[in-house]
Amino acid sequence: MQRPALDSELPRTRGRPRDPQIEARILAAAARVYGASGWAGFSLDAVARAAGIGKSTLYARWTSGEDLLCAMIEQRWRDIAKIDTGDLRGDLVAFGTLVLTRYLETGGGVARHVRRDLAGHPELAARIGPVLAALSEQAIAILRRARARGELRDSVSAALASDMLLSAMESHAGRLAPGEMMSAAMIATYAERVADLLIGGIGQRRLET
Repeated sequence: MQRPALDSELPRTRGRPRDPQIEARILAAAARVYGASGWAGFSLDAVARAAGIGKSTLYARWTSGEDLLCAMIEQRWRDIAKIDTGDLRGDLVAFGTLVLTRYLETGGGVARHVRRDLAGHPELAARIGPVLAALSEQAIAILRRARARGELRDSVSAALASDMLLSAMESHAGRLAPGEMMSAAMIATYAERVADLLIGGIGQRRLET
């Protein structure tokens, strides 16, 4: 089945040029609203209020909650496709840093609500599922490139290794106390620890103890 077009792929209509700062503001507000309330509390009007903009500004860009949610998810994770340091450890650290940073931005709310909402709303799953699948493939590609470089054992599932890193980051974010913050340096350090532990299990060479 053909996946729905991402917001970045949709044709632009004539008129006033899009302001990327406004769009970034809207998408950040969409993440906050969805992260707090999930699909049940997500609407264009709620996002417009959270972004502090007029509804007409938002409706000129997206005409449904599903469209906006797709755009928000794609925008938050599009940097996965840019990760390619040429080294398994470097890629895993960059991937882990991105994942943990995104989780902490909403206290893990977006990830938790996505899982619940896709299970409870088949119509939403039909729209969001292909977007998530495309992003998952980009993450798995990081491990497949490592295998092609000879850094990953042939017996290791790239999909499972990707899931393990995602789960580690989400679990760590969930253990933080309400309001507890992590600096960029702390996030990177934790990502390095997880990457080293993961490489010890999936890499061609095991780390020395």
